[in-house]
Amino acid sequence: MNIVTFINLRFCRVRYLALLFGAVGFVRAEIRPDAGSGSNGQPAPVAGATASDEWTLDRAVARALEANPDLLLAKHEFERQEGARLQLVARMLPQLSASASANERARGLIDRSPGERNIPPSAQTAVALYSYDMRVEVRQLVFDGLASWHQVKRQQLLKKQAYLVLRNTVARTISQVRQGLDAIQLRTSTVAAEKRRVEEYIQLVEWTSRKQAEGEVPEFELLRAEAEAEGARADLAEARRALGAAEQSFRRLLQLPDSKQPVRVAGEFTARPFDLPFEEALGEARANRPDLEAAAVAVAAAKATERAEVGNWLPTVEAFASYGERSSYYNSGIRLDGWTYGVMGEWNLFEGGASRGRRMAARAERRSAETRLAETEHGVVSKLHELYEGLAQARVAMEAQQKSVDMASRAARDARRLYEEGQASLEQVLQATMTLRRAETRLGESIYTQNAMIAEIEFSVGGQIRDSIAVPDTWKP
Repeated sequence: MNIVTFINLRFCRVRYLALLFGAVGFVRAEIRPDAGSGSNGQPAPVAGATASDEWTLDRAVARALEANPDLLLAKHEFERQEGARLQLVARMLPQLSASASANERARGLIDRSPGERNIPPSAQTAVALYSYDMRVEVRQLVFDGLASWHQVKRQQLLKKQAYLVLRNTVARTISQVRQGLDAIQLRTSTVAAEKRRVEEYIQLVEWTSRKQAEGEVPEFELLRAEAEAEGARADLAEARRALGAAEQSFRRLLQLPDSKQPVRVAGEFTARPFDLPFEEALGEARANRPDLEAAAVAVAAAKATERAEVGNWLPTVEAFASYGERSSYYNSGIRLDGWTYGVMGEWNLFEGGASRGRRMAARAERRSAETRLAETEHGVVSKLHELYEGLAQARVAMEAQQKSVDMASRAARDARRLYEEGQASLEQVLQATMTLRRAETRLGESIYTQNAMIAEIEFSVGGQIRDSIAVPDTWKP
């Protein structure tokens, strides 16, 4: 019998490249998992933590592995396949059963006259009103065209396939957690940037109000500054809405309880380092992708189904042996005991074409599995090409946006200083400020896009690259 060995996903520590708006710095942090599950199989509360505590990547992944619904469903499906395998194996093992019965027949069921019932029993008149039967029997399947053996083989493959689906779900969950944390950090940074813009516009309104009172600028300049300030407040409200949506998505992913407290993420919003060459990534994907291996296992399982259907058409032979004790049919006081053994066979010679139909269905299932395998193999290469091309463009965009932020920061500072000194117009200040905020927002989006691309590549190669997170050893399917 094949036993699927659970493979612990071992990865490296997480390293983050921290990037602040306006300046770039590099930091490294080491984080540890800290979530568990309840003894009743339900997601446990986060140990020693409240909703306001900061979430590290390891801690979020540990929580997701215990509570994420998709992962739990995959785990239960694996357990179901193991139960089905045990049922099929049992059919090939000896079957031991015990039975016992006792009965009393009503006199109306005895085909004798009342006078004959009082005559002592003889070969002609004996009738037992009471009877009992006790028996222990052993049965063993001898031959069924190897149908049972192929069914067990198929179920072992289905169990392995379920485990591979489980591994694939683990990798997908980790990727989603990474992207969820990055989304919260992106939206938090956007909210902070919009807050700064509102504060700057309020200050501009104050400056413009003083200049208008002194007659240095016309009234429409003040109205323009106030309109821009109100527009900034609207943008801040929209940024807060997007942050709330990102937090709720993260709560659903980790099955966190509802809370008004914000989700706090540890560390800086940084660009994740990545240097895995495409050819190496492609080799890793072909060797480690659980869904690719699961598609190949599905083909083997379909072939086993075909062979089992051929065996189902052949005769079935069983051997049995039983030891029993019962009363005599003629006198309930007489005990009879002994062994009964033999062989019995069955061959269904005509069933209206049902067997042929099952073989046709099994053949179609095998061909479908082969088509899905070819599609999965092609999709692995195509998806990696797409991700690497997108990653290259995301890096170009991120570098350009960083330069844009640096230059826009200098321009905004100079414009505000010159406006306060009366050497620049309000239009110039507003334009410089808007340019800076757009550059900061785009930089954050480009960082998020790059990190999302890397997370997808990590999933596409089977969940193992140099800075991948380590799955807690205590978690077992």
